[in-house]
Amino acid sequence: MRLDAHQHFWKFDPNQFGWITEEMAALQRDFLPVDLHPLLRAAGFDGSIAVQARQSLDETRWLLDLSDEFGFH
Repeated sequence: MRLDAHQHFWKFDPNQFGWITEEMAALQRDFLPVDLHPLLRAAGFDGSIAVQARQSLDETRWLLDLSDEFGFH
């Protein structure tokens, strides 16, 4: 099994992700499992390890919910 060892997911909100500045405009959008899955498959990966973008219990719960919702690792 091949795993991408570091992946962030988020629904972009400039108030929540203030560290994403205008210089990082490419990151100012949502990044969700539906975006990643075809890229993983094309690169021969079976799954990915999600890493928090913010340290909060709410984000941990949201990431666990994503894991339950999407069938890949």
